Amino acid sequence: MRLTLRRPDYFGKSTSKCQGKGDCSMGDVLRDTGGAKSKRIPKFEGLRGVLALGVVVYHVAFQAGVGSFVGEPGKPFWGVLADGLGVCLPPFFALSGMMLYKPYARVTISGTKRPATGRFLKRRALRILPAYYLLLVFAIPGYNWFEIDSVSDVLRPVLLMHFYLPEGQPMHGIEPTWTVPAEFTFYLALPLIAWIGHRLARGGSTPAQKARRLLLPLAALEVMAICWVTYTNLPSTGATMQWYWPPYYAGCFAAGMALAIYSAYAEAAPGTPGFYRFVIRRPLICWVPLIPLYLLYATKPIGIPGMGDNAALAQELVDHFILTSFTLLLLAPMTVPGAESRFSDALFTSKPILFLGQISLGVYLWHEIVINLWLRNGSIFGKSPVPTPEFRGDMGFWELFLFTISISVVLATISFYLVEKPLIRFGERGGPPRGNLPPAPAEPALRIPDQRRPDSSPEPTAERT
Repeated sequence: MRLTLRRPDYFGKSTSKCQGKGDCSMGDVLRDTGGAKSKRIPKFEGLRGVLALGVVVYHVAFQAGVGSFVGEPGKPFWGVLADGLGVCLPPFFALSGMMLYKPYARVTISGTKRPATGRFLKRRALRILPAYYLLLVFAIPGYNWFEIDSVSDVLRPVLLMHFYLPEGQPMHGIEPTWTVPAEFTFYLALPLIAWIGHRLARGGSTPAQKARRLLLPLAALEVMAICWVTYTNLPSTGATMQWYWPPYYAGCFAAGMALAIYSAYAEAAPGTPGFYRFVIRRPLICWVPLIPLYLLYATKPIGIPGMGDNAALAQELVDHFILTSFTLLLLAPMTVPGAESRFSDALFTSKPILFLGQISLGVYLWHEIVINLWLRNGSIFGKSPVPTPEFRGDMGFWELFLFTISISVVLATISFYLVEKPLIRFGERGGPPRGNLPPAPAEPALRIPDQRRPDSSPEPTAERT
């Protein structure tokens, strides 16, 4: 069965270079931009919203005593389901790897112009740091004022060093911000990883050879992740704070980068790759294993992470492979033009979910502050804060959840429109004209003889995450 791909008429007139030339290859569709203005990708925006909501539910369930905590089991049924929502965080790292590495993979596979490192780092900094610093302006004096003993207690969070040098660092309300230094470390490393991959792959004679060689640095990242998970969970180590260092989630970044490589290969391939053909015909097949992987992660059948024994080490290694597999299977079909289903449309493209995805960074950063606000736990209440586990089970799940999500959405909306969005636009100024950048993938339309549903899912770009 032959796949016929055309670009849809989104703006009143088709701009596809394939127009009037008959059928186009997958590569033609993925490469064709038609000069369209870059924009966020609805399904990935919606996915961020769903994942952010899952993270909030996970932390609220923990605080309400529904979820488990090391040696304290949660509720028999709902607690297990809540514990499983830990799968919602790794896909954020993979999304970064996938969208940011795609232009670099194109450099090697298709010969496009290499992204400017300085501009790349400036844009990434302006994407996450303003929202983070806004949080610090409130969290440090509002929650940690009585705990600050020196200038370094303020400088470490400002310099993104608070999880690398955690000794004596007040962190009440900013516990989730470990992801900010982890992400930014990845941003700094990405151009170097791309340079190494290019050196290894540039001698390949075909796009397939180049793509395979580009995977070598990613294999090294996965090995590093396995070694780091093992080291930090050895009974003799006790290095729990090092769980939050970038190597722990390097495999998730690598998984996203692998998807970027395959997408770049699909652009250059003479025909439609077999995986794409398979997913287009069975768009939900990759998501079938997600449920058993989620349940396996939630139940922890081998050991309890954090207990410092061999069973905990084995469970953490199993969890590493579960999370990596879950992330790959979740994202892979969403990168395929034409892989459409009513289920994914309903889940990821509703207006509330898309809006939540747009402000997901702020929701993630602020929700722990809001939980502490409910607990009246911090300097703003005239007292030194105490660890939040001491309040576990003192409130109902639904009352805490509704308070947390509503206030977090308000704060995240203010952060996005008054701080993040203006600075994102500022970061996009001063660059080369759009036509001089590597072409972004198009929003392809797919017509398959035995399927009438057109595709409306654009291929991911590296514009913004």
